[in-house]
Amino acid sequence: MNLTQVTRARSLSALAMVAALAAAPLAASAASGAGMPADGGPRFHQKGGHDFGRHGGDSARRGMDHGMRALDLSQDQKDQIFKIRHDQEQAFYDGKKALRAAHQSLRDIGRADTFDEAKAKQAADALGQAQSQLALLRAQTQSQIRAVLTPEQRQKLADMRAPKRAEKSAKS
Repeated sequence: MNLTQVTRARSLSALAMVAALAAAPLAASAASGAGMPADGGPRFHQKGGHDFGRHGGDSARRGMDHGMRALDLSQDQKDQIFKIRHDQEQAFYDGKKALRAAHQSLRDIGRADTFDEAKAKQAADALGQAQSQLALLRAQTQSQIRAVLTPEQRQKLADMRAPKRAEKSAKS
């Protein structure tokens, strides 16, 4: 082996060691089950899964998921809530898709060389309709989920949300 080959071999060994050191924490967390619930079951609609087409993210849903975990739901309640969400998944996906299309249409009309008032009104109406449909779907889903909860769990959920509502009111 000449000096160049030795240097190259050492460089590759060093690179392999760095890669192994970088991968070790990831492997350790995967082996220990980090990121999984204490009961070892799958996380309820975790990111990357099928969660109402969460391709753009929906912070309100993530907040609701966190609140649900704090309620100590029974397995039956978890199953019922999963079914409610799963049944609504396609409607949420379609609603968000319509919302994005309406936003894009309105943006395109606003950027055009000539402004067409009639097209702009039509696009704005479509945007309002898409927003309205999503708001209605969210309210229906929330109502269905609340119906699964016990009165104590509903009160606990209301108590958890009260400080956030007070904070929003103070900002207004």
